[in-house]
Amino acid sequence: MSEATPCKSCGQPISGRFCSGCGEKVLTPDDHTLKHYLGALVNAFTFADSKLWTTLKAVVLHPGELSAAYMEGRRVKYMRPVAFFFLANFIYFAIPIFQTFNTSLVGQMHHMPYSTWAKGLVGSKLAASGLSLGQFTAQYDPASSSNAKLLLVLMAFILVLPIGLLYLRKQHYMSTYVTVAFEMMSFYVWVSTIVLGLVAVLVVESMGALGIEARWLLSDKGLIAPLIALHGWVTIGVGRRFFGCSWPGAIWRSAAMLLGLQLALTTYRLILFLVTFWSIGA
Repeated sequence: MSEATPCKSCGQPISGRFCSGCGEKVLTPDDHTLKHYLGALVNAFTFADSKLWTTLKAVVLHPGELSAAYMEGRRVKYMRPVAFFFLANFIYFAIPIFQTFNTSLVGQMHHMPYSTWAKGLVGSKLAASGLSLGQFTAQYDPASSSNAKLLLVLMAFILVLPIGLLYLRKQHYMSTYVTVAFEMMSFYVWVSTIVLGLVAVLVVESMGALGIEARWLLSDKGLIAPLIALHGWVTIGVGRRFFGCSWPGAIWRSAAMLLGLQLALTTYRLILFLVTFWSIGA
């Protein structure tokens, strides 16, 4: 453009195609054509698709790379860790077969460290409402399943505490631990839940077609070995690649994170129980 015109966004004079102050583009008649909108739509999908697969590859094959790139400012080719997590959470929410982070009323009342207290609350609720345990369970379990997926983001923030404690001397910013927590939760949801869950269902169905009963593979005990292996892969990778730990340092922190993960899951399930419990009949 030969004459300077004021920017539509910030008012600063523009002498070219873009504002040097805020980066706003000067619109031309071509920007209002159908061809332009179709081209922008294609670019948006291909760009998002490219970022998705690049990010997924980094998280799965090189744990810690996404956090390192984000904290160092290398953000062009990857999705943000939070956005990547929410995309995984959306897929997890949309496919009803996944119940990894949910806990039924029976589990809450009999298999949690706080189960005695939970049974007392349920007993009081039944006495006050006149519902039977079966009726209350029929209301509780579907609500818990939905809440478990809606509240999953809490797990990432709960994980910040054990990560921060284990790597306290490795980084100085709280945002570091939040970023790593979202990358780890993305791995747990994408790989340990979605991919492993689909593979387990496929194996069980295939063996069932051959007359072999293998439903036990879908239980916690059936999946414990691959889950621990995947946990080791992501935590050791993060320790080595992002925090710069030695092999021994990364390994003992990975083992300690098993306890941290268990404590985080217990805290998450307690919150899930309380939210679901108080939402029924509210």
